[in-house]
Amino acid sequence: MNQNIFQDGIKHLLTVEPEFKRFVPDHDIDFFLRPDGFAGICALIIEQQISVAAANSIKTKVFLLMNEVCAKDFLNLSDNDLRKAGLSRPKINYLKGVADQELSGKFDFKDLEKMEDVEAQKYMCQLKGIGTWTADCYLMACLGRQDIWPVGDIGLQEGVRRLKNLKERPSVEDMTFLARDWRPFRSVAANLLWADYDD
Repeated sequence: MNQNIFQDGIKHLLTVEPEFKRFVPDHDIDFFLRPDGFAGICALIIEQQISVAAANSIKTKVFLLMNEVCAKDFLNLSDNDLRKAGLSRPKINYLKGVADQELSGKFDFKDLEKMEDVEAQKYMCQLKGIGTWTADCYLMACLGRQDIWPVGDIGLQEGVRRLKNLKERPSVEDMTFLARDWRPFRSVAANLLWADYDD
């Protein structure tokens, strides 16, 4: 994701979905970006199913416990310190599992860069604690893929509801259908809708 892709995406979205004009801000938005590798997946797992404010607080505390946010340093942390930083027991286990898989060579973040979106999603979802939302967000935020659409995200569902003036949030199936013409810039659509939702 970069400004050129973003601007091309906006032009495409306004052509196929003119109502997007209500969601294009007159200022730069903060792209949903995270580092790649373990640091990125660590951030995303922390962010699962909690508020932005809570996630940012926990991320700051957890990251400060490490010299470098990486699998090796994470495995050196005690469960007690991680719990004090606000990380739940399941998330500690998920992240230790990912770190183990990476250090043992059973999972390689570099492999994701060579894979198509669907293949990369399946590869990531083999890891305990990583579902389609986390995999999609990694592809979008950490690898900069431009056509990712996390259909299960409540913020995006609410954004689509507002965009389309629906009475209720669309289902996962409806999310896929309603965004069909937004390809190949669904990541741009997601960033616009998230920015509006967070305002």
